[in-house]
Amino acid sequence: MPRAALAALALLVAAQGLAAVAADRTPSPCPQGPGVLVALCAAGGRADLLVLPEDAWRLDAAPPGAVTVTGAYTGTTERAPGAPKPVGVFIARGARISLELARMDGLLVVDAQGGARISSVADARIGEVRHDLRSLAGRVAFAEAAQAARASAMQSHLLIRGGALDLRAVPDAPTARRRVLFQTGSGALAIWDSGARAMTLHAAATLLRERFAPIMALNLDMGGHDFCERQSESGPVRCGLLARDRADKLSNALRLTPRPGG
Repeated sequence: MPRAALAALALLVAAQGLAAVAADRTPSPCPQGPGVLVALCAAGGRADLLVLPEDAWRLDAAPPGAVTVTGAYTGTTERAPGAPKPVGVFIARGARISLELARMDGLLVVDAQGGARISSVADARIGEVRHDLRSLAGRVAFAEAAQAARASAMQSHLLIRGGALDLRAVPDAPTARRRVLFQTGSGALAIWDSGARAMTLHAAATLLRERFAPIMALNLDMGGHDFCERQSESGPVRCGLLARDRADKLSNALRLTPRPGG
């Protein structure tokens, strides 16, 4: 074979190899791999926010494949006797649990059909209507719209916004097990857990960005409120620190349920 042809063939093989490597690094439209507890992708499924203790019975109603974890942070005060209070804005199926705005930029909104969107508190949407929760008037209008639509919402820390990190590395930042809710450009929603690996929030967000390229990511409560249950065909399987009999310290929970066969 002529030298020029051999050189052309070598270039072609090298290009194909680079393309294969690039394809391997391209995030899947359905997040999967180490740490992904559950994902809602093209096959659908639904998200649900539970307020506790009122929705404790819903823990027993989880269908096979569902994963239920702690969602928003729980405060140190009670909203009623025996009812822990979520930190920040929290609405459950249209019912106002709290309209107190916490110093956090992130928000999850879940519609009545289980569709979910992570946004900033300045871009909270019910349907196509945008609400800015940074003002009391904006929160009241949002709550009224959520009530009419039977929508749910919870506030937490944004870790990734518009595909970019929304936090900075902090010297001597604490490390711990992390759990994060994230959304991709295709609309897929997933829960990722660092497992036995203790990480700073910045390290966890950086890993997520590199591995899954999410457009938005929201931190989920952990530590002493680490509840996680995966529903199998034979019953619930614990995947967090707290057992069901200690879930009374939780103010809320988040559930993702993939469509069967999805």
